[in-house]
Amino acid sequence: MNTKIILRNRPNQTVTQDNFECIDADIEPLRSGQVLVLNQWLSLDPYVRGRMTERKSYAPSMALGDVVMGEGIGIVIDSQSDQFKTGDKVIGMLGWQTHAVMNCSAIKLIPEIPFSETWPLGAAGMPGITAWIGMIDICKPKAGETILVTSAAGSVGSVAGQLAKLQGAHIIGIAGPEEKCAYVQDALNFDYCLSYQHCNWLSNFNKYAPNGIDGLFENVGGTLFDSLTPQMNPYSRIAICGLIAEGLEEQLHSINLRTLLANRMLIQGFIVSDHVARWREIQKQLIDLIAEQKIQVYEKITENLQNAPQTLIDLLEGRCLGKQIIKLS
Repeated sequence: MNTKIILRNRPNQTVTQDNFECIDADIEPLRSGQVLVLNQWLSLDPYVRGRMTERKSYAPSMALGDVVMGEGIGIVIDSQSDQFKTGDKVIGMLGWQTHAVMNCSAIKLIPEIPFSETWPLGAAGMPGITAWIGMIDICKPKAGETILVTSAAGSVGSVAGQLAKLQGAHIIGIAGPEEKCAYVQDALNFDYCLSYQHCNWLSNFNKYAPNGIDGLFENVGGTLFDSLTPQMNPYSRIAICGLIAEGLEEQLHSINLRTLLANRMLIQGFIVSDHVARWREIQKQLIDLIAEQKIQVYEKITENLQNAPQTLIDLLEGRCLGKQIIKLS
């Protein structure tokens, strides 16, 4: 029997428990080229919110009644494929469920190397690779430059800032509560972290970044983004990774094109799946940096599939720190 969480209805303005339903279902028989995976770890990520809506985006929406999507790690317990055998540990879009019938082309074998088995869902996986693409390829931090990272305590922003720090840049983070800011400064070695919840945060920003911003790794959007763009320097770079503050509604931004032109600024949105051919190469470098403790990792493990909806809601509403993972079995 497979326990799974499906999309019951679409969110209105915010994601709620009512959008999900937990059901039990029979496991479908395997066809040639398929495997049955017992899911062990489930990654929770902000992009799921966008896929719950019917808004046009870079990827198709989930249909009502679909298993909620999510990357996971599990063990093959039955196989009709010559590529995978029982006992293989695999990663793929296994979804919010205890068992997944997967085509062999949709999963990858996790190699036997000495690292934490959950790292491929976080700092050494999609979030870490996202941080690498946005920071190293787009923001291109240089020694002495000022780089700013929004949502700095999250699974992507935390890695992005640490990567820039390794390049010798001056790193400022923006996060929510003071405890998050303390974590960003003390554990992640950012030079400073500002709480956007303080009414005078922009004045403090000018104090700690008097020379403006050379690179912005943007995870938040909203009015926060609008307040930062006037602080950008000539030849500065902005990597648009996420817009978590904008919820499920469109938000218009006023960008001064004359300033954009005069400062010769680069603003580039990016989707990590466009760079899948480079994942293995980047992942190897990330694993080495984590193993050498040059990148610090924080994971919050929550037990039980039924807790996935509330954990996602907490993540979207800014109540989580680091990478959020559900332990299934």
